Amino acid sequence: MNAPLLTFAIPAYRRPGLLRETLASIAAQTAPPEYEVVVADDGCLGEARLAAEGFPGGRCRYVPNKPALGAVANWNRCLELARGDWVMILHEDDTLYPWYLESVLPRLRESLAAVCTRTVQGPSPPALLPPRGRPSVLAYPPRYFIKSSMSPFPGVLFRRELGRRLGGFSEAWGPLADYEFWYRLACAGPVEVVRVRAAFYRVAPGQWTEQSWPRMLRETHLLRLRIAREQFGGSPRLGRWLARFFTCRNARSYARRFAERPAALRRALELGRIPFASIPSGWIWQLLKACG
Repeated sequence: MNAPLLTFAIPAYRRPGLLRETLASIAAQTAPPEYEVVVADDGCLGEARLAAEGFPGGRCRYVPNKPALGAVANWNRCLELARGDWVMILHEDDTLYPWYLESVLPRLRESLAAVCTRTVQGPSPPALLPPRGRPSVLAYPPRYFIKSSMSPFPGVLFRRELGRRLGGFSEAWGPLADYEFWYRLACAGPVEVVRVRAAFYRVAPGQWTEQSWPRMLRETHLLRLRIAREQFGGSPRLGRWLARFFTCRNARSYARRFAERPAALRRALELGRIPFASIPSGWIWQLLKACG
């Protein structure tokens, strides 16, 4: 069989009802390119198999993982199973809006490392109107990652062979493996954000973030310091300041969300003592973009 243009690869684990929603959002795409769907199931539930086998046109492969691989290893299993030139790792609790492919297909080219859209977040997908006209595009170079990745997980399409050449997602980074991988992609080639809301990221109790946010906060700062070294070598003081500024902003967000006060949070909040820490983060983001 000829390789499809795209692979939607879904790492599944014991949420067949949500998996059906994710699969339905793929089937509802308004653009008709050749694609395949792969479900790599760490839970090996019969309901998940039935959901995959019921995908229209028999375009979905179901692969049970025995034994279970764990989250990040299953993301890499998805990359290994993909046959498409472009790959999206799409969590089973996230979805795409019908215009997702229509929005990103015009951007695909061999020189591009990855493309994504804007993402909405919440407990369930909000109703959105289809975009009008051609959306604008934001280039997202490696230095921008000192603030954040270009998108939460859903909606990122990247070149399969580049992803494999980079070694896929690093298990050593745990819940930050996506952020660190997107950064390496950006270092290997252009990354673009199509400025239209076309993907949904579910925020719900029991997620990985809720369970491991102190580690995420600590290691996000370590990743930012690495980005500062690699992308701000000519201005190391600026790079370190930016890393501290954005980590402090993350810490304040976690402090509002969670009652715990672990050492990682206390140390990150102390970064607020740096000069100009009270400047609105939007201003710093605009300054970062203006630096070229």
